Amino acid sequence: MIDPVKNIPLVAVCVPSWNAATFIEPTLEAIAAQTYTNFKVLISDDASSDQTAALCEKFAAKDSRFQVIRQSRRLGWVGNVNALLKAARGDYFLFAFHDDLIKPDYLRRLVEALEANPEAILAYSDLELTHVNQDRENLIYDALQGLDSRIERAKAVILQKGHWWVPYRGMFRAIAVERVGGLKRNLAGEFSADWPWLLHLALLGPFVRVPEQLCCKFYKPGSLSRTWSFNAASWNAVALSCANEIRQSDLPLTEALPLYRLLIRRCLGWWRRSLRSKPTIHYVYFGESLVKGSHQTLKTLDRQYQAR
Repeated sequence: MIDPVKNIPLVAVCVPSWNAATFIEPTLEAIAAQTYTNFKVLISDDASSDQTAALCEKFAAKDSRFQVIRQSRRLGWVGNVNALLKAARGDYFLFAFHDDLIKPDYLRRLVEALEANPEAILAYSDLELTHVNQDRENLIYDALQGLDSRIERAKAVILQKGHWWVPYRGMFRAIAVERVGGLKRNLAGEFSADWPWLLHLALLGPFVRVPEQLCCKFYKPGSLSRTWSFNAASWNAVALSCANEIRQSDLPLTEALPLYRLLIRRCLGWWRRSLRSKPTIHYVYFGESLVKGSHQTLKTLDRQYQAR
């Protein structure tokens, strides 16, 4: 799908959206302002109950590079992402989430990184994270730098060293979609479904870091990952999904066994900590208020807050 005139790869920008009417337009404007020119944007609205789909369609009507799919029923994060991967076409793929802003050179710099490193499967940049209280921090993920061995890369992903999820916002080759497919739900639902997916990608090839802050993520009061239960049962469920990704890869058993053992050690560690720990007090923002309480208490408050 390389442009025959410009001889540059086509980038498929995949935007999963849901109830994002208050902040989706800046996200779309940031994508439209990219200095890289050969890209198409596919937006999948996950049966939003607000004006998200209408706003996206209004934007697409003014820019032919944008296309909108309306899902007839709620698919959830994993289902919506997978619907995009199935429908999009390109040489390189990228998730642009509805609450992220990318800087003008984001696509260009990631394409350059992949073109300069043909063995790499994914390229990503540093990330600026803005918390609900507007505190900001610069996130750098460099745990995979210099790791030529796929086993060592996989071990680093399994150990979740540093901000392991940052590459999920990176650009990846079409072969990753062909070989790995989409994200998979696990026994804990959608909990950390990007972890097994990134693990499988790390087995396919190196990740290339572009050491520039080119992506900005914003935590909202209702952000999906803020609603998850980060307990031993959930982590064990997603670890089982990681093991399944290893099984589905082309690793021989002799190479896969150390990874299985590492996953088992991690599972045992979560359970040991769970048994030793007292009831955890969490701190969560509801609107502009910082609330503390047990996980069950906060889940109840969250349901009440979302129902307002």
